[in-house]
Amino acid sequence: MSTERNNKAMPAICNEGCNKQFEVNGFQTARLPGAIEKTYFICPHCKHEYVAFYTDLEVRELQAKIRRVQTKLQNPRVDQAETLKQFKYIQDQIKAGMDRVRLTIVRG
Repeated sequence: MSTERNNKAMPAICNEGCNKQFEVNGFQTARLPGAIEKTYFICPHCKHEYVAFYTDLEVRELQAKIRRVQTKLQNPRVDQAETLKQFKYIQDQIKAGMDRVRLTIVRG
C-alpha cells in the first residue's frame, strides 16, 4: 500500500542515479512488516528511490505527541520555556527512534 502526501515542492538532484534535477512534490508511504512505515520519494527520470525515514508505532505516537506540543507553543499563556524544552526532548526521542528503526531495516 502506498500513499502520497502533498507537500510544498522542493528541488532535488538524483545524485545516486541519473544526476538529473527534479522537484519533489510529495512523499510516498509504504507499509512494511512489523508496523513499520517507509516514507520516500522517487526520481521521476530513472525511478531511483530515496528513503526519507522509517517509523514504527512508537515513533508515530511520538510524532503525534510533538504535534500536540507544537499547538501548545502557539498559546501565549503556556510556559514557553518549559514547553520548548519538552518539544526538544520529544524531538530527540523521535530522532533516536527513527535511527533505531532504520538500523532494524538495514540489518534485515
